[in-house]
Amino acid sequence: MQSASDTMSLLYLVPAISSTCSLFFAWDQFVFLRLFLKKDVQPHGNRLQSSYWKSFFPQAVVVVFAGIGTTAGASFTLMATQSDILLAKGTYNWYLAGAVLAIAHLPFAPTIMPTIKRLQDPKKDVDSGTATLQKWLRIHTTRALTVDLGSWICCVVAATKTLSPQ
Repeated sequence: MQSASDTMSLLYLVPAISSTCSLFFAWDQFVFLRLFLKKDVQPHGNRLQSSYWKSFFPQAVVVVFAGIGTTAGASFTLMATQSDILLAKGTYNWYLAGAVLAIAHLPFAPTIMPTIKRLQDPKKDVDSGTATLQKWLRIHTTRALTVDLGSWICCVVAATKTLSPQ
């Protein structure tokens, strides 16, 4: 049986690293976009939201898909090529759970897409813009604290246990 310290060691860390990046991106969005909800920023922020979302969203989709693809792809690659080690270390199911939870980010899209379309609407008034952003943040936070955080926890546990000497 191969050792977990062979040349595959870096690949064992990839899901933990990519899920960390995904979770950080979710946190960054939460922190930054809440600024638009401050009372003194709302009138100006509402005007900026449409332009911001039209510019930000296409780039954000790439970042999100890259994180999901890297986390799930590396996990599934490990499961396919290193199953003996993962089973011996008790981490096969941790990698599986991390990959599945990363992919579970995607079913939120049908719920959140209409909200994003409204955020991109330049004709919305301040109150509807604020309410729409609050709705997006609720969905986003729920998703981040369930599937994104869950994926990260699973991937960190998987990497830690796989690379531990026992």
